[in-house]
Amino acid sequence: MRYGSTLLTVKDMDRSVRFYRDVLGLEVVNDFGANVTLTGGISLQTEDSWIFMIGQEHLSYGGNDAELYFEETDFDGFIERLDKMDVRYVHRTIEHRWGQRAVRIYDPDKHIIEIGEDIRSVCRRFLSRGMNSHQIAERMDVPEEFVRSCLARDHLETERLILRPWSISDAHDLYDLASDPKVGPQAGWVPHTDSGHSARVIEETLSRPGTFAIALKDSGTLVGCISIAFKDTTIPMDDSDCEIGFWIGSAYWNKGYATEACSAVLGYAFTDQGCGKVWCASLEANVACARVQEKLGFLFRRMDDIYNTSFGTRSMRISYLSSDRWKLLNGISRS
Repeated sequence: MRYGSTLLTVKDMDRSVRFYRDVLGLEVVNDFGANVTLTGGISLQTEDSWIFMIGQEHLSYGGNDAELYFEETDFDGFIERLDKMDVRYVHRTIEHRWGQRAVRIYDPDKHIIEIGEDIRSVCRRFLSRGMNSHQIAERMDVPEEFVRSCLARDHLETERLILRPWSISDAHDLYDLASDPKVGPQAGWVPHTDSGHSARVIEETLSRPGTFAIALKDSGTLVGCISIAFKDTTIPMDDSDCEIGFWIGSAYWNKGYATEACSAVLGYAFTDQGCGKVWCASLEANVACARVQEKLGFLFRRMDDIYNTSFGTRSMRISYLSSDRWKLLNGISRS
């Protein structure tokens, strides 16, 4: 079974279609005369046809026990436009206890319509006030994972690179890079044995939020992987911190791609996700990774012996970059 649509009975179909088109921006998908389907899964039904279908003599309008709910990204702009229209208000703009602004109006048949500020915009508004994702979650009384999903982006771009989600269609290209024994063991995983192995890794690991395929902008060629993680990390850390991990295929080493990709993801972590610190763990012998971290301003914290299911216990270099230091190095005000 699947949900089909919400049906509203209306007295004047033309008037109602104009309202939903002009006020809420919906479009007609299907017009069957007595029934009109709008974008968003809303159906309008003429009063006389509905009475016939349900076998009743009378209908009651104006109940207050249900509503249609919409979200608007440009909430301020919408309110400005709404004030110039001939609409009846249930109430003008309020702010819910979780910080989301909303307005409620009636449609021509007194069905209640709520238009709320896009919840992602609410999270970004709090982020712009200097709150991190943990503080936003507490302010809005929602799980922190929900806040991070609202603040997430699935594409990042640099001068030469595109950071994008992994697709199962990348399996063959991933195998070409990840089968190289010079790459995986340095990053903490065994070389891939075939493209099926790579496909499973994409499905089980690389599809997680915050994980990006690194591709060349001009050709789309896959060159590596980068991610930030807040759970199941190598390093114990505070709730507002995250861990970065990255690798580049050996054919693309010494071209600055790792530094360029990391720089973009650090901006995403500090600006979009509100992280307090970004941590990085790398093998003591992985000099190239340490060099990338130093270029980006990471500070050495300690050496740790960390257990890995594939390689046992190995000595790892632990470094971190704080939000304040990142802002200082990039000439960004702390306010």
